[in-house]
Amino acid sequence: MAADNELVNNVIEAILKPILTLFKGIIDLIFANHAVSLFFFFIFVNILAIILMKRDKTYAETGQRRVRESTLLIVALVGGSIGEYFAMFKYKHKTLHTQFVVGVPIIICLQCALVSGLLLSRFLLV
Repeated sequence: MAADNELVNNVIEAILKPILTLFKGIIDLIFANHAVSLFFFFIFVNILAIILMKRDKTYAETGQRRVRESTLLIVALVGGSIGEYFAMFKYKHKTLHTQFVVGVPIIICLQCALVSGLLLSRFLLV
């Protein structure tokens, strides 16, 4: 019986060790420096923005409780502005709302200026 447990433990270790090594490598890559971390953060937030816009559009069509506009704008402010702008026109949602049609491009410009400033100060290159 002890031999069976040892065999199971060896098999589990043989399977999990490469997987855990791969995950450790991915985590190390993501947090290698500020620029890489910021890149992955922007990808995540923009995917979230697209999902929220699509979900709000679906909720609007089915008469369900909607995603708040303030939530959508906050997601745009924290980095999801490009994904939100893309989703606005892909799903034809919020395109008649001035705060989105004008506000989101302004947020994109401000975020580009912020990232440019951080690059020029070499903060992201550390």
